[in-house]
Amino acid sequence: MRGDWLDAVPSWVFVAVAVLLLGIVAIVDNVTGGEVNVTIFYLGPVVLATWFVSDIAGIVLSVLSAVLWTVVNPDVVYSNRFIPVWNTLVHLAFFFVTVFLVSLARRAIIAERATSRTDSLTGVANGRAFEDRAELALADMHRTREPLTFAYIDLDHFKHVNDTLGHHEGDMVLRAVASALHERIRATDLVARLGGDEFGVLLPDTDFDAAESVLADLRAAVEEAVAGRWPVDMTCGAVTFTRPPHDVDVMVQAADSLMYDAKHTGRGRTEHEIQPAETPASAAASS
Repeated sequence: MRGDWLDAVPSWVFVAVAVLLLGIVAIVDNVTGGEVNVTIFYLGPVVLATWFVSDIAGIVLSVLSAVLWTVVNPDVVYSNRFIPVWNTLVHLAFFFVTVFLVSLARRAIIAERATSRTDSLTGVANGRAFEDRAELALADMHRTREPLTFAYIDLDHFKHVNDTLGHHEGDMVLRAVASALHERIRATDLVARLGGDEFGVLLPDTDFDAAESVLADLRAAVEEAVAGRWPVDMTCGAVTFTRPPHDVDVMVQAADSLMYDAKHTGRGRTEHEIQPAETPASAAASS
C-alpha cells in the first residue's frame, strides 16, 4: 500500500532509500562510538521497507540493522563474549515485532480502503470508486485520444420484485446482476453500483462498434442471470465519447439521459450514441 502518486514509484527505489538511511544511521552510530544511543533510528529503514515494499523486505532490513548495530562499534569491551550475541538477538526481536505491527497496520488500512470503495451488497465498485476510476479514464483519454464508452443501466420492474417477493429477493437480484456484469467485462473496465438498482459500466479505449458488441453481451448476461427467477429486464443508455467530456458528471448525465429516453420508449432496450455527434463531413473524414 502506497497511495496516490507513490503507487507509481518502483519498489526498488524504496529499498534503495531504506538501505541508504541504514548506512547513514550506521555511520552516525560508528562516529559517536556508542556514546549516543541511536538505536531507535535503525527503525526508520525497517518501517520504510515494510510499509512501502513488503514484509520480507522489512525482515531483511531488520537483520541488516541488528547486525550493523553490533559491528559498527568494534571497540566496545564486553565482560562476556556472548553479550554482543544476546544484544543482537534482542535488537533483532525488537525489529521483528516492529515489522509485525507495521504489517498489521498496513493490512488494516488496505482492508478499510477496499471496503470504502466496494458496494457492500453486490461486491462491485461503489460510487466513490467509480468517480476515481472515471476521472483517471478521462485523464488518460486526454493523453491517448482513444474513445471511451460509458453505459448507465437501470433494472426494469425491480420495484415490483421488492414489493411482491420481498427485499431479500431484491437483494438477490442485485447480486446476480452485478455478478453477471462483472464477469463479462475486461480487467481494464469497471462495473459500479451507482444507486438502488442502477449500475454504471465504464469501458475505456472502446469505440462505438466495440461497445455495441459489449453492450449486447452484457444484456445477454443479465437476461441469463434473471431468467426463470425474477421478472426483471434492463434498460441502458450508453454514450461513446470520441473527445473527453468536460467532467465525470457530464459523462454520467449524458448516459443517464439516454437511459431515460429508452425507458420512455418501451424499456428493456439500449440507446447508444456517439458524442460529439458525427456529421457527414466528419464521418467521411474518419473513413
